[in-house]
Amino acid sequence: MVRMAGPAKHGRKHGHSAKRPSRAAKWPRWAFAVALAGIAVGSGFVFLPGRSAAPVADRLGPQPVVSPAVASLLGQGQDGANAAMPAPIVTATAKSPDSKHNGKPAHAPHSASSDPASGSGGFLDAAGLGLYDGDSSPAGIETAANWLGSPGTIKYAQDFIDATDWSHIENPWQLSNWKGSPYTMIWGVPMLPCGSPSTQCSTNVSDYDLVASGGANGYFKTLAQHLVANGFGSSYIRLGWEFNADWMGWGICNTDDSGLASWAGDFVPAFRNIVTAMRSVSPNFKFIWNPIDSSNAACSGGKLENFYPGDNYVDMVSLDAYDGIGGETSDTARWTDITNGVNAGGWTAEAPNSVNGQSFSGYGLSWLTAFAKDRNKEEGLPEWGLNDANTSAGGGDDSYFMTQIAAWIKAYATGPAIFWNYGGGTLPLDIPGYTSGGTSAATAAFKSAFSMGV
Repeated sequence: MVRMAGPAKHGRKHGHSAKRPSRAAKWPRWAFAVALAGIAVGSGFVFLPGRSAAPVADRLGPQPVVSPAVASLLGQGQDGANAAMPAPIVTATAKSPDSKHNGKPAHAPHSASSDPASGSGGFLDAAGLGLYDGDSSPAGIETAANWLGSPGTIKYAQDFIDATDWSHIENPWQLSNWKGSPYTMIWGVPMLPCGSPSTQCSTNVSDYDLVASGGANGYFKTLAQHLVANGFGSSYIRLGWEFNADWMGWGICNTDDSGLASWAGDFVPAFRNIVTAMRSVSPNFKFIWNPIDSSNAACSGGKLENFYPGDNYVDMVSLDAYDGIGGETSDTARWTDITNGVNAGGWTAEAPNSVNGQSFSGYGLSWLTAFAKDRNKEEGLPEWGLNDANTSAGGGDDSYFMTQIAAWIKAYATGPAIFWNYGGGTLPLDIPGYTSGGTSAATAAFKSAFSMGV
């Protein structure tokens, strides 16, 4: 089920998302029913049949393994508006560390317009394209880079640290898999343990309080030491991602999205303490502040500005954006809603504060650009991707979305933009010898946008 708080309501959510019967479960994205707009209920939010959820590593984390060179990812979920059924089990195996190549590629610049829709005008080069594929290994990403024409076309790779317990957080098993790879890493770092690899879990308030009070600083300092020892001292640290939703262990919203959770005040001090602890080991880590586009998730009281840790603790501001907002709509209207941060029908729980006199309907890509410029921070998309048609009313093989967001990335992103190249509600690209998602049109648009020399 999906709920949005507020007097006017429409379906929300995509990706890592929605209300789950158990927050410890990982859910792929699921179909949304059309929002029941304008129907007020006593609790202040509307029930929408159907379920959606996030792309896998917030939902899919690597399982603990005996050998650090082998790990599996397991995802399970629920489909349909009324009946529950198991989602397919998805398994990905990390490759042996000796399959990696050494050396760091030069990034090939792209051309783009300052207005993604116009195809003309000024140009700001994106800092770099990246991929997440669930494999905890660079081998497939190297295949994708060669498919695009040059190793330099992909600069970043992303992986997620196992959230089972503190020992897994402070000493990630997959570091050896990435050591020596040609990519700058973005690490999804859990703010607290979840009792399983997944970060979609019930909030353990005592652990959250521990992090917020500084009592867990030692764990994150040890993590930083392991990262530095393995050559990752200049990585991006994606901390507390999608906190403005209800499905993460550190989320600030109640599980029914009716408002802020009682522990929401832990987020900012926890974020600051982790940054301080890790920077004491290496000042070169870059920390990402990463809500999700409010076309996908929002709760009453969740004004993002109130959960910004401060410029001294953030290097990059970002949003996650997927081609599905939970309401049936056209490709062009869906893209407009993602840009504006509103759900189908134009609603979100909270409107942003104005930025330099500019007003915004919701926390979307337009707001992100203004906020990043105002704070003088890098701007990026740690997750962006395709939703299949049965997941959050996604666009499926949507070349329009791909063309628009690729142009937006090249025009505005000054930090990493990570395409979610993984299945299970999201759709991967059709890359020979690597991934196949039945996305020939979107794949052609992706290749046209990001191939070497474009």
